[in-house]
Amino acid sequence: MAAASHMEETMFKLTANDLRSKSDAQLTGLFSAASREMAKAPRLSSAFVTASAAYTLIRDELARRGLRLG
Repeated sequence: MAAASHMEETMFKLTANDLRSKSDAQLTGLFSAASREMAKAPRLSSAFVTASAAYTLIRDELARRGLRLG
């Protein structure tokens, strides 16, 4: 449970500005972590909403850089 709490805390603190300073590899890792968190959290829980918001920010930054996942 502590890992989920840490993930939620980390995801909550991400901003678009923070993501601009991350490497492509870091962004990809964060994208994967947000995806995993969304998959295991109950829908509409605070963990899901937080991970979803982070996922969107990360996806947008990846798109801004012209990177595609999947």
